[in-house]
Amino acid sequence: MKHFIKKLLYLKDIKYSWLLFISILVFTTTIYMDLAFHQTGSPKVALVAYAISLLIVFAWAVFNYIGHIRLNGMYKRNNNIKAFVDNLVLSNDERLELQAYLEDYSQDLIEQGMTKEDAIIAAINEFKVNEFSSISKNTQIFNMHAHYYLGGYALLGITASLILLVISNVLTDPPLISIVLEVTFMLYGIGFFGLFFVYKLMDIFIHKKLTI
Repeated sequence: MKHFIKKLLYLKDIKYSWLLFISILVFTTTIYMDLAFHQTGSPKVALVAYAISLLIVFAWAVFNYIGHIRLNGMYKRNNNIKAFVDNLVLSNDERLELQAYLEDYSQDLIEQGMTKEDAIIAAINEFKVNEFSSISKNTQIFNMHAHYYLGGYALLGITASLILLVISNVLTDPPLISIVLEVTFMLYGIGFFGLFFVYKLMDIFIHKKLTI
C-alpha cells in the first residue's frame, strides 16, 4: 500500500506538462471571459477557444502517452545501476542507499573474478524480486507505464475543486475567479481520472498487437 501511494503521488512522471498548462490557461481564460462578458461577448469566439483548449489537451494526452513507452526496466538486460535505480519509486535517500549497495555488491563480484558488466547485471538481477517489482513505475506487462500519477492529479484536482466549492458556499459573494477555478479543477480532475482508463485500454490494445 505504501508503494502504491508513492506511485500515485509521483507527480513528476508527467510528460510535456507545459502543453497541459497551456490548455488549462486557455480554458480558464475562456471560461472567465465567457462568464464575465457573456451578455456582450461572442459565443462563437468562446466555442472556438474551448475547442482549442480541448485540442491542446488531446495533443498533450497523446504525447504524454508516447513519451512513456519504453522497454520496461525491470525486464530488460540491465547493465547500468543508476538507470535501474532511477526507474524505482523511491525517495532520494532510498535511491542513493540502494545504488551504493548495488555498486558495493557488484564490486565484490568483480573482485571474485567477474567482468564489470557481468557483475552489474548479476547484482541487479539479485534485486529483481517481488519487493522491488512492487516499486517499479511500470506495469508488469510488456513496456507500458502504469500511469498511477494520473490518479494523483485527479485526486488533487477534485480535492481543490471541492475546497473552492466550500469556500464559495461560505462567502456571500464569491469572486468569479474562484468559481472559474472550481470548474476547471473539477473538469480536469475528472479528465485525468478518465484518461487513466483510456491509457489502460491503449496498453491492452498495443500489447495484444505486439504479442500476436
